[in-house]
Amino acid sequence: FVTRKAIEMIKQRSLRNQTIVLSEEDRERLRLRLKDSNCKTIHNDCLQIAATIPKESVDLLILDPPYNLTKNFNGKTFSKCSVEAYTTWLDDIVMRFKPSLKLTSTIYICGDWFTSASILTVCQKHFVIRNRITWEREKGRGALHNFKNCSEDIWFCTVSDQYTFNVDAVKLRRKVIAPY
Repeated sequence: FVTRKAIEMIKQRSLRNQTIVLSEEDRERLRLRLKDSNCKTIHNDCLQIAATIPKESVDLLILDPPYNLTKNFNGKTFSKCSVEAYTTWLDDIVMRFKPSLKLTSTIYICGDWFTSASILTVCQKHFVIRNRITWEREKGRGALHNFKNCSEDIWFCTVSDQYTFNVDAVKLRRKVIAPY
């Protein structure tokens, strides 16, 4: 049995690594905060858990479905399919969660450039699309026959026009150098 702390001591992280690691104090502070509210984080296979979530009980849904690639995820293989088949599959996932969402819920769905077309189609059908956040990875996989995919999308949606967005929590303060 090896603790997380022991692994961290063994493995030195790069200076540019920005992975967030919670201290034991952070864990305790957050654990107490969660115990004092009805807040829960569920990390599980969505196909197994969706039906167990009470109706209209979810404030925030974050979906990070497998991108439309043939890939093994801890013993389960997702196989690449047509865009139409992937869109149908994603629509089924969203339909399983939709009853659990409140009228004021916010939804974030992650995808790469290829699956974003399916995400757009599904989100237009079920939600109000607020924005598409595109972020760039500084490191990526090499590409032998194509350009390297170094960006991903996060689709920001709501169930209705009644939602909360804490703009101060996402503001970035940085020096702007003009002209653009």
